[in-house]
Amino acid sequence: MNAKGLIVSVGPMKHRVTAVVLALLGTVLPGVSTAAGGFGTQFLDIHAADGVALGSMVLEPSTPGPHPLAVLIGAWGGGRTQNIIPARDLANRGYVVVSYGARGFGESTGEVEVAGPEDISDVTTVIDWALRNTDADPSRIGVGGVSYGAGIALIASGFDPRIRAVASLSGWADLVASLSTNDTRHGLAGLVLYLSGKANGTLSAETDAMLRTYLEPRISDADSAAVIEWSRPRSPATYLDRINANRPAVLAIQTWSETMFPPGQMAEFFQRLTGPKRAEFVPGDHAATESGGLLGLPSDTWTSVYRWFDAHVAGTDTSIAGEPPVVTRARPGMQQPAYHSTWDEMLGEPERAYLGADTLQDQPAAWSRSVTANRDTVADGGVPLATYSLEAMTGNPPNIFLPQVDPGSGAVWSQAPTREPVEIRGSMHAHLTVIPPAATGTAVAYVYDVDPFGMGSLISYLPYSWKTATPGQPLPADFVFTPTAYTVAAGHHLALVIDSKDPLFLDWNSGGGRLGFASTTADPAWLDVPVQPGRA
Repeated sequence: MNAKGLIVSVGPMKHRVTAVVLALLGTVLPGVSTAAGGFGTQFLDIHAADGVALGSMVLEPSTPGPHPLAVLIGAWGGGRTQNIIPARDLANRGYVVVSYGARGFGESTGEVEVAGPEDISDVTTVIDWALRNTDADPSRIGVGGVSYGAGIALIASGFDPRIRAVASLSGWADLVASLSTNDTRHGLAGLVLYLSGKANGTLSAETDAMLRTYLEPRISDADSAAVIEWSRPRSPATYLDRINANRPAVLAIQTWSETMFPPGQMAEFFQRLTGPKRAEFVPGDHAATESGGLLGLPSDTWTSVYRWFDAHVAGTDTSIAGEPPVVTRARPGMQQPAYHSTWDEMLGEPERAYLGADTLQDQPAAWSRSVTANRDTVADGGVPLATYSLEAMTGNPPNIFLPQVDPGSGAVWSQAPTREPVEIRGSMHAHLTVIPPAATGTAVAYVYDVDPFGMGSLISYLPYSWKTATPGQPLPADFVFTPTAYTVAAGHHLALVIDSKDPLFLDWNSGGGRLGFASTTADPAWLDVPVQPGRA
């Protein structure tokens, strides 16, 4: 390896960046290890069969091998040094590490295919290269990544049986479900994905067209079907049988308030895995919990990754394999982890509260009310990648002053204050009748934890859209919220808020009018809250 492999030949800034990278690695030249680091580093290109050059950083221990191999795949927009801290830490634990940017991103050539077949074959290409060119052990291979890298790693484990372990951090299981919930597209998250992809990579013509189609305000049924057809083969859940056949040990770490890939889909995927597995669910938003570790800060998330690889790749420390496989940290605040033998063991028992005219109460009631459609209130789901990332750092969910919800634009149902803490564990479910003002429309529901002063902390939110309704005719609507773990303090109360607009979503509202809500004795409105027994 000569100096051409370094990023040093295109200007002063690159010199400074490279100096920082090498300082972090404890390495002064590629292939030359410092006494402290205990490994050598190379910056090079690994070439795929179609000629695409995958910009890679290779770390190899200076001690005799064979060594376990860890392949780290860059996140959306990332390059070969994005995972520099975990790469360094793994190399210091005795791993050969190949960290690379997915095609179309970072130093890699080619085009972004969004976990397409080429991205999956690239993982095998990198493994093949490492086995030929380093002292890596072919029987001890782990693959992982954050976000985009996590999804690619999971899919690859179904196609390359040599992968013995996967670390999926803020990844997805079902891309179809990630793009749309209850016929409502996650427009703001999609826009962030598209603009960041354009700014930091080279999107393929198909990727560009699909993301632009997805963002069309009034997408046609045919275009919607095309996006779904494009998304399905880019979903790990599509290859569950293959993954289970190969039996990689899967570690999935997800946040409760994940904007990009809501945790419910990963919980369902986790339950269907038959090989060794572990799932951790923690407060925060997309990639928030692992970001500190990428910057060199102490990180429970990356500690779990290292322990998982040590157990299922290197075989040096198997202690994590003996721990309960479901780990949850409840919101709000920085609560201690709870350990469960199964996902179902974590779930609470549904406690039903009926919706009255403006209260959550013990008995069903008949009522009707309406709000102005297509108008927002102070209740909203926050800013993608920002609102709940702040929660990951502070422990505090996003807040609103509940009395500020405009009663003409949003409906509010409040519960009486609790006498003791209420441990919500699982998916809340709201049911009521909607009276739509038009054939198409959207309602967005929010559940808040409200303190004695009226300050509400957002527990969960969910959109619900209709596209073929009869205006003025009752339409049953069910809001099954994404699962969470949240403890409501004694003296607080729950509040359900429903309005018809949120900047997060591409709604189907077609104008104004009155959006009605109703409850009847035959079909009462209610909110089910899963509560740990004995704690309601």
